[in-house]
Amino acid sequence: MFTKQSLFLKQHARRVLIFKHALPVFAFLLATLIIVWPLLTPDKERLDLPIQKSTSKTPSVDMEKIRFYAQNDANRTISVTAESVKEINSDGQVARLEKPVGIYTLADGDILTNKTPYGLVYQTDKYFLFDQPITTTSKSGYTAKTQHVKATYEGILDSNHPIVVQGPAGTLKANGFHLQDKGNLINFKGKTGGQIKFKGQNINIATEDGAQLDRVAKTLTGKKNVHIRHQENHLTADTVILYYTDEKEARIQKMKAKGNVVLYNTTNKITGEEGEYNPQTEEMIMTGNVRLYQGNSFVTAEKATLNMQTGQSQLLNETHPQERIKGTFLLDDIKKQDQK
Repeated sequence: MFTKQSLFLKQHARRVLIFKHALPVFAFLLATLIIVWPLLTPDKERLDLPIQKSTSKTPSVDMEKIRFYAQNDANRTISVTAESVKEINSDGQVARLEKPVGIYTLADGDILTNKTPYGLVYQTDKYFLFDQPITTTSKSGYTAKTQHVKATYEGILDSNHPIVVQGPAGTLKANGFHLQDKGNLINFKGKTGGQIKFKGQNINIATEDGAQLDRVAKTLTGKKNVHIRHQENHLTADTVILYYTDEKEARIQKMKAKGNVVLYNTTNKITGEEGEYNPQTEEMIMTGNVRLYQGNSFVTAEKATLNMQTGQSQLLNETHPQERIKGTFLLDDIKKQDQK
């Protein structure tokens, strides 16, 4: 039989044993709490995306001086800072940003900075919407103004509203834009026009169906009913590709035109299916059903070169070199030529 004293000793020994095993566990939990607690406390200076979904029935996020972070596939950071952020729906998936500033690094290292009075962040669909007028500046010296820009977490920017871009190379206006491929490809929508600086002068461009800027290939492609004016020379075609360099004085190296190509000034005119124009020499190389005009008279060939400044030309039939160059000459044009 157990005496009172022996029973008390056994109970005391059991308590000591339990406390002996529980003490390390309690110490571990306490240490874990000390380490984890700061991570559970909201940081108003940085709020990584996505925000956790709110379980309350009313909006619960109302913070100041926050910063959103996201990354695209190339690990280029997209960040948006704002004076304040506030949920505007109960499920926590849409938040309003006051005075947001978006920063996005392009593939070539250029940095775009976007500013607007306010914007929205849609966390389920993973995009920002800057609805008010927005001004974008780049580290390379360009400024763009538009509104209602959608920016995805992957770095795709899109707008169907008029945009004006100004910078060291000139000015471009369009009815919208779509930036993709880490900023390497920019499509300007709708009627597009502008001026490109060239040796102290401007090369004017106008298109009916937008233009595509390829920053890797360094080309600007005008689409549909393209009209380009260089000094007194006018170039029209279905499509024109302008090849540019980073040189400040001579940015445009050449232009390749395709489809219903016409190049003319007050004294010279040449037409064909495809052409390559050099703005530095003002020389055009035309191929495919070429017609070289003088007044209303013309000659035809498979290929021709024409210097728009001097009027010197050369016509070739490369497929059938034995064939003569054919032409139609009007008497009035011959008389005018004889009177010179």
